[in-house]
Amino acid sequence: MIYNISSKHNQTIKTIRQLKRKSIRTEEKKFIAEGKKIVLEAFENIPKRIFCVVASENFAETETDIIKKADEICGKVFVVPEGVFDELSDTETPQGVLAVVNICEEEILPEQPLGKLVVLDGVSEPGNLGTVIRTAEALGFDGIYLVKGCADIYSPKTVRATMGSLFRMKFKANCAVNDLEELKQKGFAIISTTPGGDTVLEKFTPPQKFAVVIGNEAHGVSDEVLGISDFKVKITMKGRAESLNAAVAAGIVMHWLA
Repeated sequence: MIYNISSKHNQTIKTIRQLKRKSIRTEEKKFIAEGKKIVLEAFENIPKRIFCVVASENFAETETDIIKKADEICGKVFVVPEGVFDELSDTETPQGVLAVVNICEEEILPEQPLGKLVVLDGVSEPGNLGTVIRTAEALGFDGIYLVKGCADIYSPKTVRATMGSLFRMKFKANCAVNDLEELKQKGFAIISTTPGGDTVLEKFTPPQKFAVVIGNEAHGVSDEVLGISDFKVKITMKGRAESLNAAVAAGIVMHWLA
């Protein structure tokens, strides 16, 4: 059904607006996927997890095929005035459409026949997190471990930065050092990226099964994780910059190791 809602005080609209907050996302087990491309990716990859779709009046008038498909997929489409949609949006220039998606965290179990994993150790900037997720999928990595302290993968900015990769990658959230130790017991080598590494990335050949660790933007890989790492690698830097953006460094390292 397609419902027209004009008031920002409507209870459904109020609940969707609150999903910008992590505590509400956790409580409701839902998150917002905003933007035309992200919504279409959700239609294609996770149609059964879409709770509802919200569109601005202008979008509904011009993108009738998408509205029709949204109705077929989830049966709940809410059309709202531009001003109401702007309050739901997390962007400066809203595209006029978003999907509310049910959270379904799929944990990666070490027993699975996976070969290439990414471990994010306290990556706290949502844009970096989303970019790493997108890059990991592009380079054929099998899944991502999120050590405590990482940004929320379901925050609006993270979701947008993944450009749909969030719907296809597998995750294990709220990890700790013991989860990485379990990986070692299953034959995975732990490879930490650090400026103080004793091995140059360009001269390093990874083993068949590995988990590469990307550290926090300001502090790098934690001492705990460094302490159990099998290898510590560094990127050769010829300029005077002291460090690289976390997502850029992750892309370089993942491309080499893949």
